[in-house]
Amino acid sequence: MRVGLVFGGRSVEHRVSVNSARTVATALKQAGHEVIALGIAQDGSWLGGTLSQAALSGEIDAMESTGGGIRKSFRPFLETDIDVVFPVVHGSWGEDGTLQGLCEMLDVPYVGANVTASALAMDKLQCKRLLMGLDVPVVDYEAVTAIEFRKSAQQCLARLERLGAPVFVKPSCGGSSVGVQRVADPADLVAALEMALRFDDTVIVERAIEGRELECSVLGDETLEASVIGEIVPGNDFYDYQDKYLQDEAELKIPADLPAAGAEQVKDLAVRAFAAVGGSGMARVDFLMDGAGALYVNEINTLPGFTRISMYPKLWEESGLTLPELVDRLVQIAIDCHQRRTQLDQAIKTWLESIES
Repeated sequence: MRVGLVFGGRSVEHRVSVNSARTVATALKQAGHEVIALGIAQDGSWLGGTLSQAALSGEIDAMESTGGGIRKSFRPFLETDIDVVFPVVHGSWGEDGTLQGLCEMLDVPYVGANVTASALAMDKLQCKRLLMGLDVPVVDYEAVTAIEFRKSAQQCLARLERLGAPVFVKPSCGGSSVGVQRVADPADLVAALEMALRFDDTVIVERAIEGRELECSVLGDETLEASVIGEIVPGNDFYDYQDKYLQDEAELKIPADLPAAGAEQVKDLAVRAFAAVGGSGMARVDFLMDGAGALYVNEINTLPGFTRISMYPKLWEESGLTLPELVDRLVQIAIDCHQRRTQLDQAIKTWLESIES
């Protein structure tokens, strides 16, 4: 198949996306697919084949705008003959349902979760509220909006007192731990909130869980499967952006040292969490486990990384699914989902015709 590999993008995870795309492109070719490079510059402009291919081949690490403006740059995407889109655009304007919505409007099959699932998983606050309603355990938290903080920072701080210390301060929407801070001294909370509010209008403040960081990959459509469990041993105080992409000091344990019953519990919760947001395709579900063995769903990543150190493909490889097999499965799931949505749409039109005749 002709697979349009969309990568780069406007978010701060642009370079991570480029690295992921290189891995995916190689695997797609090994699986027998033709890869069409569709890069998105750092300002959101869609690029032609020359710059996109230069990024995929490693000639450049980031894609600069050609200066034509975002709206006028869609021609490469609109006019390219592709069978399916494989988005590897991490963060905002790619992982949050916007790119998925564009594909839906253009009636193009695409890899990964649909619009609703992508948007829900990207928004930590809305995702937590949904999971709590379905009895999926999440870390205790408070939410602070920019409006509330500007109106009365002291009232916001008063609400946070019940969480104790330390806490984690996170932008509600974002990825790769960008803007996430661990705050041990309550006196530092104002600065941490101000920092996080630079990245989003809503901030999540969570009670810190001192324990283990576990991850599980999920794959599927109507039936979801869970991989073996991995564990992250951070090189820093927690698994932050520097630890993930710059320092290369974190330790990845695959599989994680867990009893069989504990591993099955993680797998079950990973599938339940992804199903709760209506997910299909792929997700990496991140967990925290405290000293007593209690599990909490930390995040659902519907467009996980595919770099050389990324857990999502590594966990599936340990589970017996090679990277070429994995991307091929994802492409087929995309085709199947698109066919099912097309059939549903046709059923609605047929029903309307029947009542109007």
